[in-house]
Amino acid sequence: MLKIADELAKDSSVPAPVVNSATSADISSTPTALPTECPYQLSDEKVVYTGRWLSTKQVKFRTQSGNEGVWQFSNRTTRPEKSVVDGVDVLAVLKKSGKRYFILVRQWRIPMNGWCLEFPAGLIDENETVEEAALRELREETGYSAKLENIIHKTNGIQGLDPGLTSDSLQFVLIEVDGDAPENATPQQKLDHTEAIDVILVECDKAFEYLKSVENSIHIEAMVYSFVLGHQFSAKFSGR
Repeated sequence: MLKIADELAKDSSVPAPVVNSATSADISSTPTALPTECPYQLSDEKVVYTGRWLSTKQVKFRTQSGNEGVWQFSNRTTRPEKSVVDGVDVLAVLKKSGKRYFILVRQWRIPMNGWCLEFPAGLIDENETVEEAALRELREETGYSAKLENIIHKTNGIQGLDPGLTSDSLQFVLIEVDGDAPENATPQQKLDHTEAIDVILVECDKAFEYLKSVENSIHIEAMVYSFVLGHQFSAKFSGR
């Protein structure tokens, strides 16, 4: 379902959030692309749970001063063999009728027990590039189509989602979507049968005000809020 940001801000159906020199051991599923010297001595790694989508581990660690502890963390079990990251986040701008919109999604997230405002995103399939995954997820979650030539930037390396809790990682793909193209006249989502996702279009120059208007009635993904903050205050940060 497509909703314009101004409409969602007035939507009473959006529920309020529920309050509720050390030697490194081999951590098999964690990123290893950046060679670093671990400041901890790691030992006794154990898998405590394995499921279809993730595994949970714990490992003992000792600091250089001799203090000991146990770290618990989760890893994705779905990362393609040739990929350095698990998934992709899509930062898409829709150009339509002379206006520019950020394409966001409102998705019900069971761990948060509520609706979350997020970027379109998903896991990378086997034998799929990051760019291909980005275009596929954009089309499936929002109904909007774009081509490889519409990609204006892709990050490299490994961007961690919550590095203190998980090795789950991604790369960002920035896409410019032609909203006036015939294939985007009536976008139709192609959701998995377990997904509950609405499409939210937010005018780029009104994104900060929109987030402020809904921040107490929906969970806003930290990446979305930090991106919009950077967009809003970029002139101040750059000293202009």
